[in-house]
Amino acid sequence: MTYTFGFKQQFATEFANFPADQQDKILDFTDTFEAHGLSDFTKYVGKITPSWKGVSPTSPAAQYAYANHLWHYHIGLPSYTTVHSKYSTSDWVLHFQWIDQGNHIDLVDLYAHYRRDGTFYLPPSNSLL
Repeated sequence: MTYTFGFKQQFATEFANFPADQQDKILDFTDTFEAHGLSDFTKYVGKITPSWKGVSPTSPAAQYAYANHLWHYHIGLPSYTTVHSKYSTSDWVLHFQWIDQGNHIDLVDLYAHYRRDGTFYLPPSNSLL
């Protein structure tokens, strides 16, 4: 099976200006995705999860994340902190859209996992274009 990825418009522009270490982490993720897809999360160092998980299903944030097929990957920035034996987490996550859990993903943004007020960060709608 062939696995492909793309960049949402704003993220493509931002990616070009990222430091090399951040670009490398993102490209490590896309290399693994192209080789294995997302059927086996053990192929990835960082945790992968739907962005609506762990939030009340009736919350606007959960509904937004679910409706837009938003997932996130703990990218290892600034470094990984192992939380469980199966995966590692980090302060920064790579958000992506995985529509119908198919063989294509679109990279949306790279941002801190939580905002200053402790709420989970979700990319704004203009990042989904």
